[in-house]
Amino acid sequence: MNRHILLISLLTIALHAPSQACTVFSAAQGDIILAAANKDWDNINTRILFLPASEGKYGRVYFGYQIPEGFQNSGGMNDQGLWYDGASLPERSDIRNHYNKPTVKGELCEKALEECATVEEVIEMYTKYYSPHWQGHSMWADKYGNSVIIEYGEKDVVFVRKNSAHQVMTNFYVSDSANFRWYNCYRFKTANNMLKNSNEISLNLFRSTLDAVHATGLMPTVYSNIYDLKNGEIYVYNFHNYDEAVKLNLQKEFAKGEQYLKLPQLFSGIKLQTPCSGETVDGSSVNFKWNGEANNYLLYYSTDPTFAGCEPVEVGNSQLPKQVNANFFSIFLCLLFPGGFLLRKKKAFAIVMILIIGCFIFSCEIPTITSPYSPSKIEHSYTIENLQPNSFYFWKIETIGENGINSESTIQFFGTNK
Repeated sequence: MNRHILLISLLTIALHAPSQACTVFSAAQGDIILAAANKDWDNINTRILFLPASEGKYGRVYFGYQIPEGFQNSGGMNDQGLWYDGASLPERSDIRNHYNKPTVKGELCEKALEECATVEEVIEMYTKYYSPHWQGHSMWADKYGNSVIIEYGEKDVVFVRKNSAHQVMTNFYVSDSANFRWYNCYRFKTANNMLKNSNEISLNLFRSTLDAVHATGLMPTVYSNIYDLKNGEIYVYNFHNYDEAVKLNLQKEFAKGEQYLKLPQLFSGIKLQTPCSGETVDGSSVNFKWNGEANNYLLYYSTDPTFAGCEPVEVGNSQLPKQVNANFFSIFLCLLFPGGFLLRKKKAFAIVMILIIGCFIFSCEIPTITSPYSPSKIEHSYTIENLQPNSFYFWKIETIGENGINSESTIQFFGTNK
């Protein structure tokens, strides 16, 4: 009995052990300048804060979390095409203001996003001021294709500029080449190899990379971003679901004034069903099917993968069914518990009690280890007649969201027969 209880205790400690991890990267190729991040934590209260330009401050958007003290930002972008994001690092006891540099009120990264337009200006600011917040490091990139990783070195801040078309950062000191144990990171290796081995930089490459390195478990990827620094656009993904994205245009959002949004509420659980990618169908009558929780949708289909000039079809939704959230597993435990008292053998009773306690411990952790956003089971369909024969088509679904913020699916392609 004591052995079993000890085992459960050790599992409980392991479940609560901290394991924060984030993956951050950027790349530039010609006019395509992208940056991205997977944000991994156990806080699912993710938020977006839009702050329009004011006197002496650029317009900027922050992504982060609602915590008891208020909003905690972890990355963002301003209206000048300057972006940053951060990742945690192993704790150190030797970080302090060795050279008595001046400090600023609040976070230095916030001051930099408010006042800087380029990576060089950020480097100048971090050289001048001391920041006491060195629990991690940050990557910065601008619309001109420059990027740098900023972290604390031996006695002062250090700047690691990129030496190729891309730069990757996870949870080790990239400036500490002697500490090889931090380089044994599969997320760093995977992202670095995918970017290095690709012939071109694209949104699809960045989305695939984020998907390949996303985290699960007690510290899952709660949201992901891809930033288009040249065009001032951001693609947002919720809880490592890369089938649905919210596309944000900074200028359009700043025009609405200050906004504080709950990130998960911008999504509708869209998932395309049929036609599947690569499928060949009878073009005389094609039935498009998808799942989602929105009230209204726009169906796009075109032989052009960019959907240029495509007029979408608006599809309404019937009344959403009521959802049942009963925890049948908990009911099962409640019925099982009194049954244990009827067992006569002590050993059998002990096993039942251990199972109940163990299941209770694991069930208490469900919100932090599995997605609280269940895939939609509501199916929608729309039939299109007389598509071109012997042609390739691309299709996607877009929701009509509140406040002008829509979400959209990935793109699937299919062929029509003769």
